[in-house]
Amino acid sequence: MMKINVKDSDKLRAMLIEKGYSQRKFSRLIGMSENYFNQIINHKKNPSPAVAKKITNQLGVEFYEVFLITK
Repeated sequence: MMKINVKDSDKLRAMLIEKGYSQRKFSRLIGMSENYFNQIINHKKNPSPAVAKKITNQLGVEFYEVFLITK
């Protein structure tokens, strides 16, 4: 089964800051709990393709800039 993982947690956090978002504000904006978003960032949960796409679309970046697909 394929899994989606955050490539680099620090880079994703930096992207949020550069766009002016806190983790709380960003997670609310894309319609998910702050806790779930934090678990994705910290490699404790794997986002679904739809959730990963929401994150990258809101940040205005390409999927591969934030996520890695692994087996």
